[in-house]
Amino acid sequence: MNHLIHPTRLPTGAQKSRRLLFIASEGRFFVSHRLPLAQTALQRGYEVAVACPETDIKEILQKNGFLYFEIFLRRNSRSPWNELRSLGSILKVVLKFRPNVVHLITAKPIIYGGIIARFLRVRSLSAITGLGHVFLHHSLGKRVLRKLVVMGYRLAVGHRLSTLIFQNDSDLGTFRAYGLLSSANHVMIRGSGTDLDRITPAPLPDGPTVVVLPARLLLDKGLAEFFEAARLLKARGVPAVFRLLGDRDKDNPTSVSLSTLQSWVDSGVLEWHPFQSNISAALANSHIVVLPSYREGFPKTLIDAAAAGRAAAASNVPGCRDAIVPGVTGVLFEPRDASDMARVLEPLILDRALQTRMGAAARAHAEANFDVRRVSDAHIRIYEDLTSHHRGA
Repeated sequence: MNHLIHPTRLPTGAQKSRRLLFIASEGRFFVSHRLPLAQTALQRGYEVAVACPETDIKEILQKNGFLYFEIFLRRNSRSPWNELRSLGSILKVVLKFRPNVVHLITAKPIIYGGIIARFLRVRSLSAITGLGHVFLHHSLGKRVLRKLVVMGYRLAVGHRLSTLIFQNDSDLGTFRAYGLLSSANHVMIRGSGTDLDRITPAPLPDGPTVVVLPARLLLDKGLAEFFEAARLLKARGVPAVFRLLGDRDKDNPTSVSLSTLQSWVDSGVLEWHPFQSNISAALANSHIVVLPSYREGFPKTLIDAAAAGRAAAASNVPGCRDAIVPGVTGVLFEPRDASDMARVLEPLILDRALQTRMGAAARAHAEANFDVRRVSDAHIRIYEDLTSHHRGA
């Protein structure tokens, strides 16, 4: 049974050998992607703590029985002072909680937490959930920043106390190409899974086909191309509703501006609905889920769509193409190409029977591959290995 643990209470006695610390850059992301894993670890006897910046989900974490530590971390900051503050903030938590394993999620926690774990000789598990905008763009500034990020990764994960989890083969290949896998162990776990009991198929709604894009409102998610594809399809008289579902991310440099978003809505081409915690209900009110992202790790958007029994349309890029079975559970289109997206979407929008067949196949695919309990068990096996075997640096 879950119980409330006060944030200042630290583990003692027999629990000392099973202390797990998650470090994440965003609390909402942790809850949506890693909460079931943390709950499973708690049930298996681990003392679990979560460190992330100040967040409105602190109460959720504590009610689930986790310690919560607030850290200073600015995802989009380039200030040396802020980065030193982040490093010191994470170091303070690690020294206070004294974990046996730190599970690091997204780039800055991986780099800063990984460096600290290396020098304190704490075993670390780094989740590579995608490579982010630094690896997507090729301006001079991004190339310089990419070199710094690669140097940080090399220091953080290039040793024998580090284990890396990849979600797709392309990201694994990128790390190998940069020489980041020479010492670290690595495994493949495709995605964070989904709760197949919470997200269940519902009959397709009556009326025109609803095409929904559930995602953070970032240009790297292909929002501009989605708008243009919707505009093209509406100009052809294709009867469909196009819907964005999500919030802006002010800390991400590719976040869509509010004025651009408002102009899209005012044009009548698409609707915008803010983020909904009940994703199951949002998916039940749609027919097709689309993700025109430029690159992903293994997108939970498509995993949840499959669980809900919804056909998917996605860009043919790493992560997206790994999450669907082309022609069976969904369709692929060329990335950054609104015309090709419209071409691929049109026959699916017009064929309700095809939507139904693909949706049923998607649910079967989710049951075979995306059950969150299997994903959690795979992580727990890694924790058990890390806490039972000492590996020298």
